[in-house]
Amino acid sequence: MNSSAKQVVVALDGSENSLRALKVGSDLAKAMGRDLALLYVYPNAIKGASAAMAGLPQIAADKLEEHKSSSASEVFDAATAQLGKSHPVAHKHLLVGDPAEEIIGFMEENPGTHIVIGRRGLSKIKALVIGSVSDKVTRHAPGLVTVVS
Repeated sequence: MNSSAKQVVVALDGSENSLRALKVGSDLAKAMGRDLALLYVYPNAIKGASAAMAGLPQIAADKLEEHKSSSASEVFDAATAQLGKSHPVAHKHLLVGDPAEEIIGFMEENPGTHIVIGRRGLSKIKALVIGSVSDKVTRHAPGLVTVVS
């Protein structure tokens, strides 16, 4: 059994809704007697949409690794600060790619994972063009998903 099985994994993106999902994920992990883990997907490759359309900054190739690390640190630090000592984090997972695809792939590789994800509330145009991560994950996930609005 791998390290993520039987964990509640909160998918974070730095938004306020993902921090709300963190609270729900922490409560679920406690109630279910599971470890709590955090997952951040650095959105490096979004198929069918430019970085500008997706609201992502344009990063020079030589600065990409530094930006990825600093982005992940910001997201994980904010989550850890919000949790305080209320619930220890068992693992922090950093993935790179399309967020929905990476989350689904993570679940496929880690059976028994329960993902908790916040709904970002994209505009109708952005949701139509790039799609909603939470919608894609709930449609294609091979396990439990809780979406927090």
